[in-house]
Amino acid sequence: MRPALVRLLKRPSAVSVLDSLVSTPLGIEQLELNYKRLRCQNRTISQSTSLNGPEFGSQPSATKESPAAEHNKSNRQPFSFRVHEIGSSREKTDDDIPHPKKYPSAKAPAQDHPRSLALQPERLEFESDIGHTKDIGAKLVDDPARRHDFALWEELLRHRQRHYGDKGTLDIWEGLTIRHGGIELPVDGEHADFLWESFIELGLKRGLLLQEIVTYASELWKKTGKRWDRFHLKVVGGLLERGMVQQAVTWHENLQHPHLSNPNDILHLLEPAISLGAHQMVDQGAIAPGVRAFRQICRKTQVRHIYGPVISRLLQSGLGREALWMHMFFVSHNEHPRRFEDIQRLLQYAMEHTPTHVYQKLETYAMDTFESQRAESNDRNATTAEERVENYMVKEKPFSDELGARLFATRSFNLDMILSGLRMLGVTAIGPQSLREMAVRAHGSQDLLEKLRLLQRSGISVGDSVFARLIRRLAEEKRDILLSDLLHSDQHPDVLEDATMQESLLISYYMTRDWRHYQMTLAILAELSEEGPELFNVHFRKQIVAGHLKSAAKVVDTMTLRGRTLTKDSLDLLVRKALGPRRPGVGPPVRFGLHPSKEVLVVFRILKRAVPKGCHVDADLWVEILKRFGMTHRWYEVRDCSLWLARFYSSLAKPPGNEPWPIHPSDQHKARVAIPPAHYGSDMLKAIFSSQMQAALVSWGFRCRVSLSEAKAYNPFKVKGEQLVPWVRGLVLLRKLEQHGIRLARYWIRRTCRHRLAVLFGRDRLSSRPRNRMLRRENPYDVHQVTQDMNRAWGSHTLFRGWEVKDLHRLVNPPSTKMSLNRTRRTVFRATHLRKGAFVRTR
Repeated sequence: MRPALVRLLKRPSAVSVLDSLVSTPLGIEQLELNYKRLRCQNRTISQSTSLNGPEFGSQPSATKESPAAEHNKSNRQPFSFRVHEIGSSREKTDDDIPHPKKYPSAKAPAQDHPRSLALQPERLEFESDIGHTKDIGAKLVDDPARRHDFALWEELLRHRQRHYGDKGTLDIWEGLTIRHGGIELPVDGEHADFLWESFIELGLKRGLLLQEIVTYASELWKKTGKRWDRFHLKVVGGLLERGMVQQAVTWHENLQHPHLSNPNDILHLLEPAISLGAHQMVDQGAIAPGVRAFRQICRKTQVRHIYGPVISRLLQSGLGREALWMHMFFVSHNEHPRRFEDIQRLLQYAMEHTPTHVYQKLETYAMDTFESQRAESNDRNATTAEERVENYMVKEKPFSDELGARLFATRSFNLDMILSGLRMLGVTAIGPQSLREMAVRAHGSQDLLEKLRLLQRSGISVGDSVFARLIRRLAEEKRDILLSDLLHSDQHPDVLEDATMQESLLISYYMTRDWRHYQMTLAILAELSEEGPELFNVHFRKQIVAGHLKSAAKVVDTMTLRGRTLTKDSLDLLVRKALGPRRPGVGPPVRFGLHPSKEVLVVFRILKRAVPKGCHVDADLWVEILKRFGMTHRWYEVRDCSLWLARFYSSLAKPPGNEPWPIHPSDQHKARVAIPPAHYGSDMLKAIFSSQMQAALVSWGFRCRVSLSEAKAYNPFKVKGEQLVPWVRGLVLLRKLEQHGIRLARYWIRRTCRHRLAVLFGRDRLSSRPRNRMLRRENPYDVHQVTQDMNRAWGSHTLFRGWEVKDLHRLVNPPSTKMSLNRTRRTVFRATHLRKGAFVRTR
């Protein structure tokens, strides 16, 4: 059955039908089913159509058809697909394909390009195979005249996508950037949209490729001053649609210039942010992650007049809680509604779904905002001279905050007198210093709240600063001691807006045990931070700066239980403070009073808890952790860390349901919030376990100080009666890593094994490494036993390619480099001429 089907599909008529189905976005129902004897009609039409038909722009045939043939042709309906002469594809050569002198540009419509390759599947397969640098000059795109023919590039890309999926798209990208450098993609037109969208769609699945595309777009902008208008939307919006919210914020910050023409264009990102938040809520009562990411994007962009569209769209999507959250953000950044209709629906939602004090606060804000606008509008409509004079007298003037503070501090004036004077002067708002003096004169929280209500009824606002919000909140919560400390603090109210300064003060108060100021600063940060009252990241950074790594680890444990994750600032501080600098080739220094290995172990445990919750860690940091474990001779930590990394990152490419860590049913939505692309795990493993790292694992396996009792106890494969030399544990670990998809660098592994054998059994050379001299001096094993156990740990006799049998002496004495010989001469000289100076401890 299969050979018959293959022969049927190879017929030119079948190829024509299949090509029509692929190239035309119509359903199968569009094909005319009333045609019979298709082969006969094909033969009839083929006889009247030359090889260079209308499709190739040739002149019509001069042969005149008979009247009967013309009658049959007129009665026959046209085919919706092309019909070709049998054998035409075999007779066509490269000369039959037209090569016009000037090809359509990227701005020209797609139909102007002759689709000469669409009828030749074999030729199309050959021409689209350009993801390499072989046979340069044999393809159409190698021709300088066709190299910038983007209609041809689009045709090749569609073919590779149809047959090879993402691998085909990657081939075309490599053909554009590697096979031929200097090709500038178009930035407008249908060809540009298709090419950029295809490449970015693949880049969203592969992080390294996305970085290449961004670099290419930046170089194109620097070189030509051109860019694709939808680049920012496709990258950031695509990341939001995939739930990669932190990466979306980071890429937005990197792509603002030059890919964001107008700051208000971020409104296009609201739809993917809402679609993410509508079905991937972290837990009930929490803010949707997509909206949280959109708020961070707004914070990093100078947007104006987007209050109305954002709040309206959130309410339409049923995200009322998020709408209130964004309202507070907009107001704190001086972004207010321009019409009462922009806030009317939000007021209705707050009245129906929020506590009374929340609705009252929102209603007060709306009254303060729009009643003053209505009064100004009425003033502009007044026409009489008397009203104009009155309006001039009551017109709002700038009011000095220092003067207001003096008024409230004067005991001769009561509050009613001060309010009457402010109304007469047309004052609609007072500053933080005036508010502080008024609060200092209040008798307790209830009296302060009553005075705030009097100000509100008088139409005088206290603003929306951190100081004003904090005073109102502390008074409502009746925290009189904390309120008194805030009012009598020597900090200016404007300093309370600086989160970095407040966090620095918090750490200082914590280390000096000044608990009253510590609690006050903690309340200020709770008003400033997006985390709310928990302030997990602030407490984590506080413990890191104070040197309490174990307390920081407990904070991370609590964050894991609550479903929170560390921010990038917290991770950077952890690496900078906990690990500290290290000279190349030298072990880590002692910090925080802990042994370097224990210090690195605490960092590893923190990252081990944070990474599964969506916290991104660079591969360089994992490499540094493995190096520090190996340099401090902590083999079991090296093994556990390597196996955990292999299990975790190899599981990221598995389908849902194969999570590498246990997930509580209530946290399943939480685990899907930041799912990385499919190739993220494999790229991380490739970067961590490079050829140099694999060689280091083998070398660290030989560093243990063995004895006969330890040798008897080493049985990695759990085979009864089997005893292996403990030095082969690096090879055993590599075989386990191979089971998780890590490709082994066999050349580097073999080279390292020969080097370690030379240290133990090679020529008697004085080593500058104390551990190498100790291992050679205490070596209880025979070279034959060690090589046999290495082959058993490797799983075959291909490790040394039979040299252990043919030429053992050559195996354990590899050629020495010039650097190695110079180091040996220097060591011998020191041992001969210097006292206690021959062996300098380098590791």
